[in-house]
Amino acid sequence: MIRILHTSDLQLGMTRRFFDHQAQARYTDDQFDALRRLAMIATERDCDAVVIAGDVFDSVLPDRRIITRTIDALGSFVVPVFLLPGNHDAGSPESIWTTGNLASRLPANVSVIRDSAIHPVCGGRLEIVGAPWTSRRPDRDLVALALDGLDPPSPNVTRVLVGHGAVDSINPDPGNLNLIRLASLESAIGEGLIDYVALGDRHSALSTGVTGRVWYSGAPVMTSFREDLETTNRALVVTFDTAVMVDQVEVGQWEFRRVEIAASGADLLAAVGAELALPGDRARMAIRFVLEGTVNLAERAELDQILDEAGDLYASVRLSEDHCDLAILVDDEDLTTLAIGGYGDDAVADLIAMTTQGGEKGDDAVLALRTLFRLLEGAR
Repeated sequence: MIRILHTSDLQLGMTRRFFDHQAQARYTDDQFDALRRLAMIATERDCDAVVIAGDVFDSVLPDRRIITRTIDALGSFVVPVFLLPGNHDAGSPESIWTTGNLASRLPANVSVIRDSAIHPVCGGRLEIVGAPWTSRRPDRDLVALALDGLDPPSPNVTRVLVGHGAVDSINPDPGNLNLIRLASLESAIGEGLIDYVALGDRHSALSTGVTGRVWYSGAPVMTSFREDLETTNRALVVTFDTAVMVDQVEVGQWEFRRVEIAASGADLLAAVGAELALPGDRARMAIRFVLEGTVNLAERAELDQILDEAGDLYASVRLSEDHCDLAILVDDEDLTTLAIGGYGDDAVADLIAMTTQGGEKGDDAVLALRTLFRLLEGAR
């Protein structure tokens, strides 16, 4: 029996623009804690090797501190570990994989997959074959290239192919020259050339095809609002016995939640408040609200206050910049608050008229009214 731990897309050094300094520091720390957690899982589950299928780093030249912390965390592993350059950290001439002295600083049991050579493990009972990215925009199917000319393994040898990128059955983009062709993978499995394909690129765990042997591991720590919370924050323990068994194990704790609410007035405020009152580790939770409806200036000011106060507890709480359709209708109650007399009332009337124009000018007028409303409310 052979067992591996399959993970990918650690994205070490990733920054999120919606995090403040404290949240970003917490997120970065948790990325390295997750790497150590992976080492613990590999030991607890008696894994023979670990494959990290691309995007170990979030960039080709990570910060020196990120590199040092990565080397330190990789020291937690006691089994062979294989690192595959992906699209974010492609092994180009200027990358961390080919410049500096990273290779000499890595623990002895950690190897960088630089080509498609076979890496024997467990006295030859396990073979790792990789398809590393050597540029950000390959012009061919790198996985098919790694399969080309590959002979079947010896009897009782398990062979794992490690790749990175989009599979054509999921992202059928004819303009993408480096799409991985699923048919070639399943053909290679059927012919006994490989036993399992460990893929990276998608940040949510997914089995693709009909064999049950082609898997994306998903990211060990959630990275964006596009991911499915039910299939991210995890890694895969793959066991090769009489059959291939894939077990998803939880690793990370972060949640990026996109919350859509269609309501108006007090109902909208109540729905936002109810969402923010749900239990969870708020320090490791980012929420992006997509709101549709109407509010008056007083309700919008209350909404701003709710979001500001929640931001003190959560890693991030924001309205979507691109997809919100939240209109502000100035009512009589708002006009009472905005009544400042003289030329001030004329200016307010002009701003209200401008809000109906839409576009950038209308948005600026709404922002000016919101600011004035909050200032006058605060002065009373």
